[in-house]
Amino acid sequence: MAFSTVLLTIGLGLGAAALPASSGMKNIKNVVVLVQENRSFDTLAGGFTYNSAIDGLVNNDYCNLANVSVPTSENICAADIANNIASDDPDHSITGGNMQVFGTYHPAADAKSSMGGFVTEQSYYYNLQQNMMEAAEVINYYKPDLVPVTEAMAENYVLFDRWFAAVPGPTNPNRAYLTSGTVHGHGSNDNAYNVSMLPQTSIFEQLTEHNITWMNYQNTTGKGSASFLPDALFYQWTAKSGMGDTNVLPISQFYEDAKNGNLPQFTWINPECCDYMSMHPKSPINMGENFMKSIYDAIRGSPQWKDTLFIITWDEHGGFADHVAPPTGVPAGDNIPYTEKALDGKNYTFHFDRLGIRVPAMLISPWVEKGVVQNKPSSGEGDFTHTSILKFVSELWDLPTLGPRVDWSPSFGNLITNKFRDDTPEKMPNAAGY
Repeated sequence: MAFSTVLLTIGLGLGAAALPASSGMKNIKNVVVLVQENRSFDTLAGGFTYNSAIDGLVNNDYCNLANVSVPTSENICAADIANNIASDDPDHSITGGNMQVFGTYHPAADAKSSMGGFVTEQSYYYNLQQNMMEAAEVINYYKPDLVPVTEAMAENYVLFDRWFAAVPGPTNPNRAYLTSGTVHGHGSNDNAYNVSMLPQTSIFEQLTEHNITWMNYQNTTGKGSASFLPDALFYQWTAKSGMGDTNVLPISQFYEDAKNGNLPQFTWINPECCDYMSMHPKSPINMGENFMKSIYDAIRGSPQWKDTLFIITWDEHGGFADHVAPPTGVPAGDNIPYTEKALDGKNYTFHFDRLGIRVPAMLISPWVEKGVVQNKPSSGEGDFTHTSILKFVSELWDLPTLGPRVDWSPSFGNLITNKFRDDTPEKMPNAAGY
């Protein structure tokens, strides 16, 4: 039996005229989600010039002090000289994020976000006080021609420029929020994620209960891939139900299913991590771009394209700088806090009451308008975040929302139109090596 597919790519966008959520959403039968790794919005999209409304770095002078504790220290400013392969993997723990956002590891509850501590944290983390050029790597960004796939997707579809990670911390907590709306207190990449120990209800369990087909395809290319389970296998239910054996398949099966029109109603794609195609340092950016191209080209060439929404986003900022302060005062997914030891040796407890740093997100479909740069939701309430995907899915298939964070999250269903586009690119450009 062939399934229809919705292709959803999350990206930078400028508010276009929006239809009611219930109007265009009937055109989406399938959703495909790809979550890449560890890049902030400014890093990847800060240099885009195709639309002056994008809140990037082209028209902003964004700088960090070399040391936030020394007001007279050197001012390090963002430049479009980011490297294809990053020299270092920046700190992206919750306490490292505190320093990056607030200039301290222990911000007060009412602290104001300065977004000025990225270079300081990189300097502390890698002892780079005498090598500011290397420390400055966290604030630099890419010329558009070095990220041609991301730019082409944004320019042809919908790009969000106020989409924030769910957690101001690392990969797995953000992937848990993406797939269940909470982390059950696991704020680091701890062993619970490696042994399917998360007890909460995931989107995969919920879809099964409502007879909605799903698959988690995993790219296992790269020596580091085996160290991370695919996102569906974070959860006790997936492992105990046997769905991990039947519904977690290699990426090769995705390409075959797309070609034959056999993608399920909900497709979740894990990139490999963290050597080649995920964009997580030290993965080459051009290889990550071409992996994204391969997914797009497969969906665009599929018989299911006409029914598909493809969503692309990045799980978290990876320690790379962004100049937009994340929202605070948001509801947590549950009431379980998380405590970790900061680089200064002191404990910090986080209550999951603020969002992570801004990341790119794009919606890709023949049912979205071309070149939309979406800022805040048209309702003016909240900000788009990873759990907006869960909110959209709950509306699309009339499902209960997965907890308080999802309840709070704005949906983007009003960006799906009733006008089918016949001008969508058949293929994305290649990202050349450099």
